[in-house]
Order: sequence, then C-alpha cells, then structure tokens
Amino acid sequence: MNQIVISKAQKSLNGCITLPASKSESNRALMIKALCQEGILIQNLSDAEDTQILNKCLRYIETCGFSGIPMVVDAKNAGTVYRFLTAYLAIRSGKWLLTGSERMQERPIEQLVLALNQIDADISYTHEKGYPPLLINGKKLKGGQINLDSGISSQYITALLLTAPLLINGLEIRLVGDLISQPYVQMTIKIMEHFGVKVEYSDRLIKIEHQSYIKNVFTVGPDWSAASYWYEMAALCDEVDILIPDLKKESMQGDRVLPEIFDLLGVSSEFTLEGLKLKKQNRKVSYFEYDFIDCPDLAQAVIVTCVGLGIEGSFKGLQSLRIKETDRIASLNNEISVFGFSIVEENPTLWSLVRHSQDVNFPVNHVVNTYDDHRMAMSLAPLCLLTNKMMVEDPDVVKKSYPRFWKDLESVGFIIHRF
Repeated sequence: MNQIVISKAQKSLNGCITLPASKSESNRALMIKALCQEGILIQNLSDAEDTQILNKCLRYIETCGFSGIPMVVDAKNAGTVYRFLTAYLAIRSGKWLLTGSERMQERPIEQLVLALNQIDADISYTHEKGYPPLLINGKKLKGGQINLDSGISSQYITALLLTAPLLINGLEIRLVGDLISQPYVQMTIKIMEHFGVKVEYSDRLIKIEHQSYIKNVFTVGPDWSAASYWYEMAALCDEVDILIPDLKKESMQGDRVLPEIFDLLGVSSEFTLEGLKLKKQNRKVSYFEYDFIDCPDLAQAVIVTCVGLGIEGSFKGLQSLRIKETDRIASLNNEISVFGFSIVEENPTLWSLVRHSQDVNFPVNHVVNTYDDHRMAMSLAPLCLLTNKMMVEDPDVVKKSYPRFWKDLESVGFIIHRF
C-alpha cells in the first residue's frame, strides 16, 4: 500500500485551481449516450475513476453478442455504476452477471431490484438476498407503475429515470418515504430534458412516457463536490486568495450550496467573470448546525472543518453515509477521535459533533487511514495545516473522483513525499 507524507509550512492559500469535471454529470451523460440511437457528443468528460469504469463497462456491453452463458460485467467499487447498470442491463437483451468489489457486495441493492421486478424485469441474486452480485436476464420491458423507497439512495431513482423513456409504456414512479439527495434527481431530469425527453415531476410522483433521446452536445461542468476541500483548506488557513475558474453559482449540482455553508465557517465566496474567488473572513459561528439530506457528499469536509476550528455542531441527513465506499460515520469517528471529537448519534436522523476537552489536540505526524474512500482522504488531508505533518495511507483512492488532488495541493505550496 502506498503512503504519502503531506505538510505545509505556511497557513496561507494562494493560487488558481481548475477543478475536475463533475462525475455525476458525466455518468448521467454517458448513460444517455448508451441509450440513445443517435450520436451524442460529451465535452469535458470527467477523468474520475468511476466515470472511466462506467465508460469501459458500457463499451464492453456494446460488444457483447447474445450468449447462453451470462456475460460478466464488473462495476468494481463504483456504486453509481452498479446502480445505473442494474437498470440498463435489465432492458438490454442478453444474460448478464453484474458484480463488483468485496465492499460493493456489502452495499444494498434490493430496493432497486424490487422496483425493476415490479415491471417484469428478471433479476435474481447469486449470493445473499438484497446484495450484489446480480444475475440479470435482459429483455424489453413494458414499464408501468412502480413504488420506490426514496430514503436509501437517489441513484435508484436516477437509474430508473434514465431507462424509462425506452420502456414500451413509459414509467410512473411513486416515491415512498423521505427523499434524500433530491438535487441529484433534479440534475438527472435536467440532463434528460437537455436530450429531448419530457419528464413530469410533482412532489411524490414522476411520469415519463415512451419517447426517444435526441442528438445533442453536452458540456460537463466543474465538480462542486471537489470544491469542498478547497473551502475546508480556506477555513483552516490564516490568509486565503484562491481562484476556481468556471465554477458557477447557477450549476445544476446540489453541492453548489457550499458558499452558504462556509460563510458560517469563515470563508467568503465571490463569483466573478473569471470564476469563484475564495477569501478569508473573520466571522464564524460558535456552534454549527446543518441538514445534509440534499448534499451528503459535503458532510465529511464540513465536519472535519468544524473539528479543525474547534467547533461543536449537530447534523441531519447523514443516514446514507453508512452505505458509501465505507461506513463514513464510523470511519470519520475513528479518525477525529484523535483530535478530541466524536460524532454521537442522537436518533436515526440526528447526529452531534461533540468536543471532549477545551484544548483540542492536533498531534504532530498524525497517520490517516483512508478506508478505501476518496472522500475520507481528501477531507482529512487539510488537517495537516494544524498537525505540521500528516501521513496518508493509500492516497491513490482520490482517483475515484479527483485524480489531480495531490498535484493541485503541491501547486499551492503543500509538500508531498511519496513512499
């Protein structure tokens, strides 16, 4: 396993950072390209590992002829890829064995399978019920009405939406329970509409008639999720002057709420013709409260920022973090305990960040475990501003969403030694 030691002599942050393209937008555009009968051009496709896995899987599926033996499709540790392909292969003629990494086989898929089987899909489990791998007998589906638990993952909804126009009778989805990550569903609908598909969306009901995607050009925007780590670094520095080109307030990404979040944590945001400028401001709250139900991917960076600033808080909307690349609540708790903080579950929808002593301890030469989770690595790395040096285990996990992360840190003065 690789390791790096990261340090920064000055608590200042100055430079220009070009963020990676959004993998959320890229993955949706790639799926529509695969579903469309006409040519689609995607500009600025993400170089994130998840997007590359999806692209590779789709190209492989395209080359497969019909076989009596299931063709093996490996989504590795990419949850989005696995969910999108579950629905895609259900309508793609052939026999398929959709598998993934060891961790992927611990992540639930039952609600999506139940929804697809409601409209006569033929999907079964090869091992434990409710979890990958899946045996899928793909065929034309008539569609119809389904009920879907919307409180587990918005990607279930997106997977169904993307394939819905190709169903003979279209699809009507009735959402049951609290909807998490709603902006990701809205993103899906906007991208579908960009390619000519009409979607009716009202409260707990989504309707899509049988129709076709049309040829169009789609340009992927910068990844707002990746900006969270630069906001975090800005909050922990004394002097900040960072420009992030092309990042727009009007983005379709739900994580565009970062400016309002970090306005409470000492970072100001200014949108200019050049892009987004981050500056330090003196004011910050003494206790931080936020509901991450629409933006769970921001939770780790924000919580670690609070730890770095010595601020306690309370949070809602973290429930989906337990079924990510790792159990992010448990893993984050392990790491921040060294700094005298813990995350306490008050009830199934509320968590508190608790400080256990007046003097926050930032140990020198701290070692960070990344748990095979890109967001663990990137959210914890900025604490090196407070620990003098930090060792990061398995730093290459950042390739999942932000392959240039360590190089971008070096460009603004961080010193990184690889072992």
